[in-house]
Amino acid sequence: MIFDTHMHCRYSIDSKMNIDEAKAAAEKLGIGMIITEHWDEDYPTNPEAFVFDIGDYFAKCGPYRSKKLLLGIEVGMQESTAPNDDALGKKYPFDFILGSMHCMNGRDMYEAKTYNGKTKQEAVREFLLATAENLKLHDNFDSFAHIDYMCRYMPYEDKELIYAEAPELFDAVFRLLVEKDKAIEINTRRLDNPQAVEHLLVLYKRYRELGGRYATLGSDAHYQEHVGRRLDIAREMAEAAGLVPVYFEQRKMQRMML
Repeated sequence: MIFDTHMHCRYSIDSKMNIDEAKAAAEKLGIGMIITEHWDEDYPTNPEAFVFDIGDYFAKCGPYRSKKLLLGIEVGMQESTAPNDDALGKKYPFDFILGSMHCMNGRDMYEAKTYNGKTKQEAVREFLLATAENLKLHDNFDSFAHIDYMCRYMPYEDKELIYAEAPELFDAVFRLLVEKDKAIEINTRRLDNPQAVEHLLVLYKRYRELGGRYATLGSDAHYQEHVGRRLDIAREMAEAAGLVPVYFEQRKMQRMML
């Protein structure tokens, strides 16, 4: 079964769907799903916006849990929160922990002011350096989410991550993922853009060349109609990059049945 391994329901403040709606959408598509509610402790614009009652999450969503519906979390990594982030994964029985970067050096990558006074190349280099530092500090996650997250929001004419513009820094990030035996996510949010597909495929192939083997596929859905979106493109990209699509159950890697 194909799994959409990245989606947000009622415990994520920016989500517009509940678990019943997500479940119905996944069942209609004949896919499995993993809920990955946002957890970003000490978020710079609102420290309480992206945290939630995890005990309540398991109490309310636990009855839905099955082989086709798994419960995870998306942990937004920051250097200052690394000890708490890693402890979180040991305290609760998540099926899957998705590590992500929403902030760099205490600034929210969603906000345009984060990029003030920086060229695109300077902003990308800062992101990659911050990512590498966070990967050194964080261990308790299974896959690294949406490497192109900043491409959604950075205010430059060219919004793509281009390997040739910072090869040594991309390599540093990929080598850390390989050393820690972490999968990389093929996030489908921007895969309707041929340029995004082209440049991301270069990155996924390089991750493979450096020893990476596995990819999770995630829609990053916040709306019912986005569940499972463009997973077919993500599967094709994984195959082209030589990566094996996987999901996680009880923190154990499972190969997707394609």
